[in-house]
Amino acid sequence: MDYQGQKLSENLFYYIILLFGSIGWVYGYFLQDFTYVFYSWSVGVVISIVLCVPDWPIYNRHPIKWLESIPDRSGEGGVSSETKKSK
Repeated sequence: MDYQGQKLSENLFYYIILLFGSIGWVYGYFLQDFTYVFYSWSVGVVISIVLCVPDWPIYNRHPIKWLESIPDRSGEGGVSSETKKSK
């Protein structure tokens, strides 16, 4: 998941939870029963987990470009500085 995908996933999670919680609160307020608020919020949590936790391809649209590796410049045929220190 790239950085833009993380931002999208977090925003989706936030708005899904907020939407289902708000709808449940209004519905529960009119019926005077808190369990509807909890059930609605729980459905929102399950939906947001299914949409936001797996690494879906929609979250990988902007892959990170890594730098090319720098070749060893010791000039001793690939002997690294760690190998020289251990001798």
